[in-house]
Amino acid sequence: MIIETTNLGKHYGKVQVVRDLSLQVPEGAAFALVGTNGAGKTSTMRMLLNIIQPDTGTAIVLGRDSRSLQPQDFQQIGYVSESQVLPERLTIAQYFDYLRALYPNWDAGLEKSLRKNLDLPPDRALSKLSHGMRMKTVLAAGLAFRPKLLVLDEPLSGMDTLTRDEVVEGLLEQANETTILISSHELAEIEFFTSHIAFMDKGRLHFQESIESLHARFREVHVTLSAQKQLPEHCPESWLFPEISGHALRFIESSFTDREKLVAQLNALFGAVQLLVEPMSLRNISNALIRRTRSTGKEPS
Repeated sequence: MIIETTNLGKHYGKVQVVRDLSLQVPEGAAFALVGTNGAGKTSTMRMLLNIIQPDTGTAIVLGRDSRSLQPQDFQQIGYVSESQVLPERLTIAQYFDYLRALYPNWDAGLEKSLRKNLDLPPDRALSKLSHGMRMKTVLAAGLAFRPKLLVLDEPLSGMDTLTRDEVVEGLLEQANETTILISSHELAEIEFFTSHIAFMDKGRLHFQESIESLHARFREVHVTLSAQKQLPEHCPESWLFPEISGHALRFIESSFTDREKLVAQLNALFGAVQLLVEPMSLRNISNALIRRTRSTGKEPS
């Protein structure tokens, strides 16, 4: 594992922002950390990079305790944050000149390609850049030294559609060469290159798994009943938000395996049925998990 945390925790005063977080990020993964604002994603990333220190637990990054990361470790770690502080007096060209000397593995050819593809004007002062242009600049800088680990904290936040597409394209080009840990609300954009996902809410990690596994087990189910029925007192636990209106039953199946098993389950409860089973997007799955956590207090399964 390129990142492994055990019972990681952080509090500010009486507010516990990260609770008993045990996370495993495989080397080579494009790993998405998702959840609502205040879920603890940013605090987690900052602990991994020793920007802040945990109050409990441990974080191992690149084989070393995060609190003991050395300069040579940071030469293998790229970091991009929506609130990143830049040396405003420098131009884009001067900023890259400054960074180039800090990283032994800096790839000048890759830098040139990234700056061209992301349309970064060399003579533009960093203080004059729009939010989207600033994020493209720090992303190019974070990729140009070919880091072993790239940590991205809401890199797509506040961008227009064109800029967002350019940034995602830049990430896609490097996704096979580095381990990426990304937090983002733009789930539709990151879904296409993410290999793993972890869901956080109110500081707690509720699950982590591969995107392939997550997509395989979630389905939106629409059922036409042969007669009007009432919901049973106890629906299967894997059914999220079941509701009946007339002859129509609708729910989200969170443990889907195959259609025949689902049909048999429905027949046993309601008699003969017709059904439509549809896959779900990452955004819709995430919204369902947040809704369930907030309405029941139960961890998603």
